[in-house]
Amino acid sequence: MDSRYADVNVVVYFAGNMGNIYQIEQWIKPLEQLNIVEKILVVTRDIHIYEWIESNTQFQLVYAKTMSRLLKLYENNHFRCILYVNNSCLNFQSLSNNTALHVHINHGESEKTSTFSNRAKAYDFIFIVSDAAYKKYSDNLINIDMDKFIKVGRPQIDFIEPIERPTNNKKIILYAPTWEGTHYSMNYTSLPDYGLDFVKKILAHKNYYLIYRPHPNTGSRDELTRQIDKQIKCIVNKSHSGKVMTSENINSVFELSDLAIFDNSAVTVDFLAFEKPMMITDFFYRQEGQVAAKPKIIKACQIIDDDNKDNILSLIEQGLSEDPKAVPRKAIKKYFLGNYARGESTEMFITQIQKLIKLANELVR
Repeated sequence: MDSRYADVNVVVYFAGNMGNIYQIEQWIKPLEQLNIVEKILVVTRDIHIYEWIESNTQFQLVYAKTMSRLLKLYENNHFRCILYVNNSCLNFQSLSNNTALHVHINHGESEKTSTFSNRAKAYDFIFIVSDAAYKKYSDNLINIDMDKFIKVGRPQIDFIEPIERPTNNKKIILYAPTWEGTHYSMNYTSLPDYGLDFVKKILAHKNYYLIYRPHPNTGSRDELTRQIDKQIKCIVNKSHSGKVMTSENINSVFELSDLAIFDNSAVTVDFLAFEKPMMITDFFYRQEGQVAAKPKIIKACQIIDDDNKDNILSLIEQGLSEDPKAVPRKAIKKYFLGNYARGESTEMFITQIQKLIKLANELVR
């Protein structure tokens, strides 16, 4: 056994590149709390990720470049619980470990079809936020054991670091578009269609201050989206009425914002926790081969589509003054995020990990 990790029961396995760093970055605060009571080891498959985590955390860390290095690490230790924040193909190399419980903890909650993949069956357990995720898996996967799904809430929302408000005399409007996805039916981004117009109009309004927060993968698949994102950043950076925020904690950005404009993405769901006016763009028709069903999250949002997009300033004014979706949003918040007090989700997350460690120890005796 490798004596360096004799006291480690929990591995956080991350197979991804710097374009995916947000997937594990959002878990750092909850994992720091877990590390107090159960020492963790972060295992990465990318040297740049290794260097980033080494610079930004105090976690024990291993770079397993090859499968043989990974398997040797597992064989020389008695890890009992391996956590996964995504569905990378390289996860299957880690899943070959037969003496640990494999737990998918994901990196956000949304109604995109990618979030209820059949790949869930590969893991022993899946941590989910609340009723919405449970129903999503139950309704869309066949031959799935629903006992493997464990509700823990959304621990990330327990940690909000204050950042300085960039303006004191204007309402802050957050525009946080998603990326173009891996394929057409996963492309919900509003950037090529609405982005420039929204940004220019909000920046020009005397009462509004714009925060632009694009998805980290924006433009990685589509050149037009990349160019629009580049133009918007240039425009915002030259303006005195806006700021590009890409590195700040997203929950801290939510805390600053008075109203938010989203596409269909996980950050839309997280914003529910802040109980503020919110809007969502309607690109659900891009769901190829499917009925373009509108997700439940839209009940909490004013909808922006081709019919009203030119009236974005009027919609923002209505949202700020009337908040027409305030009442239904309370029910939607409970459905997606549960009804947890601040700190309760993190406690549940840690408790469930400890239970699984105990279970794994019993199973391998």
